[in-house]
Amino acid sequence: MNKLFAATVFALLLPISGSALAGVVHVSGHGQSYDPGIALEDARADAVAQCTAQGGTPIEEVYNHVTRANLWLASSIWSCQVP
Repeated sequence: MNKLFAATVFALLLPISGSALAGVVHVSGHGQSYDPGIALEDARADAVAQCTAQGGTPIEEVYNHVTRANLWLASSIWSCQVP
């Protein structure tokens, strides 16, 4: 009876512990354009695409940066929840 009880408890807890195995990673994206807004938009789209390519879900943007060179260069870092 003890083994049956333990097996039942573990079977019920398995779906809960499975979701606990999901992790959060950080992905970065880069963009460049003659317009700073377009460069940042491209960087965000690149980061989100990298997250979804891993089978993850983008959570939020952690950091972004835009700088001027010959073109506007943008970087965007996102946290991404992956299974």
